[in-house]
Amino acid sequence: MPYLFNRAMRLAPGNLLDSMAWAVRITEKVNTVNGSPVRLWRRILGPGVGTISWSMVIDHLGDAIALDEKLMADGGYVELAEEGTRFGDGSGVHDTIGQLIHADPDGSATAQFASVTTTRLAPGMSAAGVALGVEVAQRVKAITGCPTSFGASLTGPYGQVAFFILSDTIDQMQAADEALGADPDWATMMDDRVSKVFVSDGSERMILRRVV
Repeated sequence: MPYLFNRAMRLAPGNLLDSMAWAVRITEKVNTVNGSPVRLWRRILGPGVGTISWSMVIDHLGDAIALDEKLMADGGYVELAEEGTRFGDGSGVHDTIGQLIHADPDGSATAQFASVTTTRLAPGMSAAGVALGVEVAQRVKAITGCPTSFGASLTGPYGQVAFFILSDTIDQMQAADEALGADPDWATMMDDRVSKVFVSDGSERMILRRVV
């Protein structure tokens, strides 16, 4: 199963043009060193505005370590990383990695928006939750037509899982939400099955827009 690596930081207020230009430059630099594409995203339309994140899909955990070693040996990258410290809000950089249990490759090259929902497995529901998570992801795509992946975190809160829905446009994302809301079988699935397997406390949904 592939893995999804994500690195996030929150930009300080002010210097928006300079900070985003820097974020694009360091993304391009990483992609000259890395064999797999790294995508740059920013949060929109919700809490955490000003947060940017870099994500990449890897086949092995060692791929992330190998890339880190290459970047640390690259003087140009190190200079860019040090330059970036003046753009952060002081909360630091946060890395997470998760295993993509159901990886939908469709749309990964063209998607401009991503809806990410994180939640946690209820105690004693690990096996049932993973199986249901895959079923939910497949059901979302069947209803909306949008590529949907499901994964489990290897770092961060224990038992955390996430759903990733990709869209080419914000209108497509809106249409997907409306299609789910209008589907009676979807509502029944949420009420009768999902509510018993996943914990609602601490669940969060965010919308990301791709920058690079």
